[in-house]
Amino acid sequence: MAAKKPAKPDKAAKTEKKPAGAMSASDRVWYWRNKISRSGYFFAALLLHLIIFAMVATWVIWKPFTPPADDFTKTFLPPSAPPPPPPSAQVAVQMPTHTIIPPAPVISTSAPSVDFSIPLPDFSHNVVPDNNPQRMTQRVAAPSNTISDLRLASIKETEKMWGRTTENILESNSDPRNVVAKFPVYLASYANGDWGCNTRMVDGKIDAGSLPNLVAKINEWSRGNIKGEVVPDPLDIGGPDLMAKRPPFIFFTGHKDFVLTDQEIDNLRNYLQVGGCVWGDNALAGRGSRFDVAFRREMKRVIPDADKDFEPLPMTDDIFTKSWYNITKQPTGMNYYQEPVEHIDIDGKLAVLYTPNDYSDMFFMRILPGDKEIYAPDVPPPHTLFTDQQFNYGNKVFFRNFELDSCLAVQQFGMNVIGYMLVRFDKDLLLTP
Repeated sequence: MAAKKPAKPDKAAKTEKKPAGAMSASDRVWYWRNKISRSGYFFAALLLHLIIFAMVATWVIWKPFTPPADDFTKTFLPPSAPPPPPPSAQVAVQMPTHTIIPPAPVISTSAPSVDFSIPLPDFSHNVVPDNNPQRMTQRVAAPSNTISDLRLASIKETEKMWGRTTENILESNSDPRNVVAKFPVYLASYANGDWGCNTRMVDGKIDAGSLPNLVAKINEWSRGNIKGEVVPDPLDIGGPDLMAKRPPFIFFTGHKDFVLTDQEIDNLRNYLQVGGCVWGDNALAGRGSRFDVAFRREMKRVIPDADKDFEPLPMTDDIFTKSWYNITKQPTGMNYYQEPVEHIDIDGKLAVLYTPNDYSDMFFMRILPGDKEIYAPDVPPPHTLFTDQQFNYGNKVFFRNFELDSCLAVQQFGMNVIGYMLVRFDKDLLLTP
């Protein structure tokens, strides 16, 4: 019996799936290559990707930057040849000289017209040149801020209305602590403004508020030497009373934007010339507020000189250092504003003082002798103090820094200001007859 041939391996058995763990590395490669080549999904996905790639490849996402042709144009071309050297020497050309005979004077027999009889300057003086090099290099001193005799005479008459006598001016030695004066204090009333924002008005007259409180403290601290009196009637700066009364200063405050009338501008300008001063206080603290912008603008209408503008008052100024109190730092106003005090001078003397930190609200606290605790001012609602940090004013508007120490510091500064205003012309007035 013939031997049987070995049976060929079944092809299906060869392609039979085997567990992945039982395959060798070469078997796994052959297995997946055979599986992928028989998959219709693979070829469909490959065809789809090729179509999408062909579509997307033609899209333009960013256009290429094409610089303008001018960018590549040369702006500098070197000269083709260097310039010729200058000539070594030049021949002097002798110019012919001519003798000029002056014409004979023309004598007119008629009298000259009166309209054209202009005196000629005298050229007969012999001018000797000054060849001293030391004298020629000396600087010419700039003119100092001097006050004309006519203005000083007007200021002297104004100070008599404050109770300042010649003897007191001499004895004070420009020190406010030696001043004896009795003067009116006015709240400025002006067009389009809420100038009575920090006062209580009864029947159109000032009954209480920031300005009466400040003046009361000055009268107390000066021990009667300075006797300021707040006039109940606000001073209309557009009327004749400003020049008739001539107070040492007018207190100018408010919250709102305003525009002064032409008559108010003229009155303020004349008032400053006879020795008055405008003390502006921003009751809406902070630079750029409505009152701040308006006050700066309107004071430049009063003093339109191009070389005069608001300037910060240095801490070395006499207001801080040579008055009743030695103030070493800028007093802090409402809401902790501490902007520099500013000023405008005329002839080197204070004419406009501006406190942008809302000191008028700080003056509103009544500080009696011996006060150590904070309490509500003697003003009926809506003014109600309810903590030592906040002050309720009007329609639930809160102010901070309404504290006893802060208010005392601001009122001391206010006393320094008024004392300085009384003596700022003393040294010049001593030189007048």
